[in-house]
Amino acid sequence: MRCDQIRPYLPGFVGGDLRPDTGDVVAAHVATCVSCTAESASLERVRTGLAVVAAREVEPPAGLLEGILERTSEHTHRRVLAPVLPFAVDDVVRLVSDHKDTIASAAGVAVVAAGAAYALWRAVRGARSAQPATS
Repeated sequence: MRCDQIRPYLPGFVGGDLRPDTGDVVAAHVATCVSCTAESASLERVRTGLAVVAAREVEPPAGLLEGILERTSEHTHRRVLAPVLPFAVDDVVRLVSDHKDTIASAAGVAVVAAGAAYALWRAVRGARSAQPATS
């Protein structure tokens, strides 16, 4: 086989991910081709380097996530509310930011209540349609 036919298989060959018959063909070519041997060695170095990097445990700086969420949340509130309430955006943003857990809980209760009302409506509607018509 030619190098241009083998090259797409080299990453799988280096990672040991090829089927045995395909791996044998690639191995036979790599054993006789200086260019593909060099590329395989390069891919192996990359693979080893990535394994080393993946094994490291990296800790983000303290407060990074909280800071991002705080800024994103405030920015989002400001962007969404500014066109609707141009007169008191700062007050509304502060109110929403300070009480977002309460607002989220209230929204959850509203969704559950709406679901229950819909289920009740469907049950009543089904019961009415099941009754025989009276003349």
